[in-house]
Amino acid sequence: MKKNNNDKKLRKSDGIFLSLFFLFSVFSIILGCICIGNTKGLGQQARLLFSVLLSFALAVACICSVWAVFHKKETLVKTLLSGYIFLLFCLVLALILQKTGFFEVIQSSESLQSYLTTAGGWMPVVYIVLQFLQVVILPIPSVVSTVAGVALFGAWRATLYSLIGILLGSVFAFFIGRKIGNRAVSWMIGEETLKKWQKKLKGKDNLVLTLMFVLPLFPDDVLCFLAGLSSMTTRYFLIMILIARALGICATCYSFEFIPFTTWWGLLLWGIFFLSVVVIFLYIYKNMDKLQKKWAKFFSKSRKKGK
Repeated sequence: MKKNNNDKKLRKSDGIFLSLFFLFSVFSIILGCICIGNTKGLGQQARLLFSVLLSFALAVACICSVWAVFHKKETLVKTLLSGYIFLLFCLVLALILQKTGFFEVIQSSESLQSYLTTAGGWMPVVYIVLQFLQVVILPIPSVVSTVAGVALFGAWRATLYSLIGILLGSVFAFFIGRKIGNRAVSWMIGEETLKKWQKKLKGKDNLVLTLMFVLPLFPDDVLCFLAGLSSMTTRYFLIMILIARALGICATCYSFEFIPFTTWWGLLLWGIFFLSVVVIFLYIYKNMDKLQKKWAKFFSKSRKKGK
């Protein structure tokens, strides 16, 4: 009797998953095609092609989901379901931004600047909120929003406003990753598996993520969410993100004044800078184990001194 009851429960849960995958696929195709249709700069043939490709990709994903349900691949089923939810969220957000004309605003620092000037006296507050949302949810390159801030407020005020908004957004993203992200990953792969991998990576993720935050080639906004999933402590993250963000924002706000892109020597200096970053990253990557040991020793000594 117990086996029959368990089988019924399994069949019922399988039916729920299959229904969700079908509904999510249909809604994703509809929303995706609407977003493609609203995209400016695409011809009718290009829109049709992208719509067909999107529909085909989602149909394949739906078939894979059905296969995973019937073959009892629980982790894969939960991962695919999470992927569908995230895709739907992105499509809804994209549709809202398209309808409000926000994608046209963020195409350049000039258009963003003219958009911010409409806020009048509330312009600094709107700019701080915009920088906060840029970290958490909006697809705005930080360079575009920061350069627009420099043009509006000057380097000093743009640095201050950007630092407030981006720091608040970074801390918010970290806690979202810690509270919701851990639960989501634990739900997908199992709590024991998550804890096992966190133990394996404990200590190493601090150095890797810190370097990624400091070096300018990595997506800092995404890394804030990943830091929440790591073994990084809240105290360490707050100190590290303050230093990393302050360096990055100051470099962006002041570098354009001192090293312009409009001169040959400016382009040469920027080229040397980015080449140096690549060389530093490659050196760190090759000597990760040695640097990790030194990193651990440094923090163990600092903790002893603090005691």
